[in-house]
Amino acid sequence: MTGRRWVRWGAPLAVVALAAALAVTWRPWLSPWWPGRHEAASLPAACPRLPGLAGGTPAHLSGPGDVEGTDCVWNGPPEVEARYSLYRRSGNSSGTREAEREAASRVTRYQGPSAGLTLGADTPVPGVGDEARISTHGSLVVFVARKSNVVLVVDCTSLGRGEVEAAVTGYARTLLDSVKLS
Repeated sequence: MTGRRWVRWGAPLAVVALAAALAVTWRPWLSPWWPGRHEAASLPAACPRLPGLAGGTPAHLSGPGDVEGTDCVWNGPPEVEARYSLYRRSGNSSGTREAEREAASRVTRYQGPSAGLTLGADTPVPGVGDEARISTHGSLVVFVARKSNVVLVVDCTSLGRGEVEAAVTGYARTLLDSVKLS
């Protein structure tokens, strides 16, 4: 009778404990397929047409770890380069969290007297993706935007500052619109 009682109560409890341990260890709610998670599963297959520029030429890249990338280049004027980076879940961190870290690291930083400055984006731009920033460094405009687990970096080389910043912001909106979330 004691053996049957253990099987009747112990086995279901063991199954529940095992399922709970697996869920806590695996953390499926960080995966893009989990209901309510809105992350991109892939990057656009082609570079979208940007207003006033010839079609872009794509190049698919692989980055370190769980990062997938696509470069798009448009021959100008102005010359425009864009890099999409798709971040996937890494351990206990979601793809969106990894993308947030990467976007936050893309600011202008002083690297010391011999290295000078890294060229990043510092001025917030509202209404583009989940977060976006832009900066002008001489004739180079750098725009960094994040949409869920995708980071977009747009570099544009031109002479007119105000017009180029507005154009690059429009380009970034178009580029982010081609990223589809699940």
